[in-house]
Amino acid sequence: MAAAPGRPLTVDFEALSYISSLVEAFQAFDSDSDGLVTAPELRGLLASLGLDKSEAEARDMLARADADRDGKLSVEELLDVMNAGELGLGALGEMLQSALPQLEAAGAALVGADELARVLGTLGDASREDCAAIVECLDGDGDGAIAIEEFRLMADLL
Repeated sequence: MAAAPGRPLTVDFEALSYISSLVEAFQAFDSDSDGLVTAPELRGLLASLGLDKSEAEARDMLARADADRDGKLSVEELLDVMNAGELGLGALGEMLQSALPQLEAAGAALVGADELARVLGTLGDASREDCAAIVECLDGDGDGAIAIEEFRLMADLL
């Protein structure tokens, strides 16, 4: 059964790629995988994005963005300090959230463009081309699919 064509999304895919790259960099520099980065980890993370900051600048940035004052940054705090929330991707996050239960119920470990189009097509939310672009933006390893855990994280963060 073919999925409905869906309506075109109004998504800034460049902004989605930017957020995805921030999340990937965060995960790469979260050396102990506790979901938090310290000032030295933040400095390395920023350098990987081409933003060379001194140790003092990284500490200052962390202090300004550390909403819960625990001395570390969560991925949400990083996205806030990098102004990711101002990119207007909340509607996409809601759409991905709506697809998540069906993807999880189907037991999907990886989400590809066809699977995403099938689920979002039943919701009438996106075309196959839009789904391919979403997967491309979120596919950090280039295998044409997103691990369901990564999909859930991005849906929550957007």
